[in-house]
Amino acid sequence: MTGGDRATATICLALAIVLCGGPSGAAEATVQWHPIANASPPAAFMLNPANPTTTNVISFIVPTDGETYINDCYASLSNGSPAIAVGATNQTITVSFSAPLTNSVCPLIVNPVSGVDGQFGPLSAGTWVFDILQNAYTFDVAEAPLALSIQAITNSSTFQLAWPVSGDLFVLEFKDGLAPGDWQVVTNPPTISGNLNTVVIHGDSGSRFFRLRCLPP
Repeated sequence: MTGGDRATATICLALAIVLCGGPSGAAEATVQWHPIANASPPAAFMLNPANPTTTNVISFIVPTDGETYINDCYASLSNGSPAIAVGATNQTITVSFSAPLTNSVCPLIVNPVSGVDGQFGPLSAGTWVFDILQNAYTFDVAEAPLALSIQAITNSSTFQLAWPVSGDLFVLEFKDGLAPGDWQVVTNPPTISGNLNTVVIHGDSGSRFFRLRCLPP
């Protein structure tokens, strides 16, 4: 398609709103000791956002033993260093600890910590369990319909399709008309930019329709 006939190209978006509820790909996750102010009480379980969806990266604070330590080194002397794992199949977040540090000399610097914090996600829809030590906390992740958007790339015959990164797995599909028939998968692999999946496609003089389809678990 040349610059002169770009106006004749028609590209339409069809949003497939499907409740997936299946396991997603591996989510990113981090954990560390949670810093508090000197007069603060021990950490309590907290998620941000409090009611997450499949497009959110979720920040968390979780209590451990209810103790406040002078700094993270002393916390690791007593408990070990924290590590986190996301279990997509059984929808669990697990924080484990290494063996307590030994033969270590901690600095006498007052940076109080209590509990751990970090982030994970995006997660697939459903009820998740956060396991840490002998405690388990449950929380729900709601399905978020994905908005599929398109914009023309300046001075070219290409377009960029974009949709939010999600804990559920979606595939981008297209067809040239709305008559009955199978949708075809767009073979261009998406690129993640910020919190968006993006795909660049070439325009032509016909019509083309796009949709997102949720993959089964």
